[in-house]
Amino acid sequence: MTVVKTLMCAGLWLAASLAHGMPLIAPTAIDWQLDCQLPPLKRLEPDVLERTQCGIVTVPRNYAAPRQGNLRLYLTRVGARDPLSREGVVFAQPGNSPQANHSGTFAILLAGSWGAYATQAYRTLLNRYDVIELTPRDLNQENGLEHAARDMEFVRAQLDEPYLHYLGSADATRLGNRYATLFPERVARMVLVNAAPGETAAPLVDQLHLREPATQSTSGCVNQWVGDFLIYGKHPPPSTRCLDPGDWE
Repeated sequence: MTVVKTLMCAGLWLAASLAHGMPLIAPTAIDWQLDCQLPPLKRLEPDVLERTQCGIVTVPRNYAAPRQGNLRLYLTRVGARDPLSREGVVFAQPGNSPQANHSGTFAILLAGSWGAYATQAYRTLLNRYDVIELTPRDLNQENGLEHAARDMEFVRAQLDEPYLHYLGSADATRLGNRYATLFPERVARMVLVNAAPGETAAPLVDQLHLREPATQSTSGCVNQWVGDFLIYGKHPPPSTRCLDPGDWE
């Protein structure tokens, strides 16, 4: 009788939901595409591409005045290799680096490069974290930085993630700091590379600031600490060559 009653209740709930137009799966503002429109680049790892999804997310043009219409931003997600053991997401923004072509390939290239590091931290990032890249709106427009930070929060909520990790470089460090100032409770850990001189860190957020000079050896230093910090919260010693304390000491 218990099983029968349970099935009957489930049937009544389904009928009531359909009668009132309630969706079985809550809709989101993300329109996931069947294919990713990626530029013809070399060295895109097939294993990474198989785990990549692309979508269009519709966000308010002005969060303070929703009636001004919407914007459509491009979203790329490289899924965790072990989705059943997922632990969260890493939002990755390339800033004005050479890879910042605003087509979502930075997240794909980043996930592919992580596979080259035989450390437990990077294995955990690859296996248990999605990598998210969101095309930023023009940060030079009035309130552009504010709205771009709210775009990140909008997407985080659409993905139903309790918090996020953030990795940004160059001008994307401003975006990360603004997001952390507005939504500190939503930031797990944040790595900012090549931040502008004098840029102030957001309070109450665990951040790591690194600087990446032109030498390849120092670039390896940056890559070493990104993984250890995002996963373990491990800060490098003061003598680390790529540590960029700046004004945050």
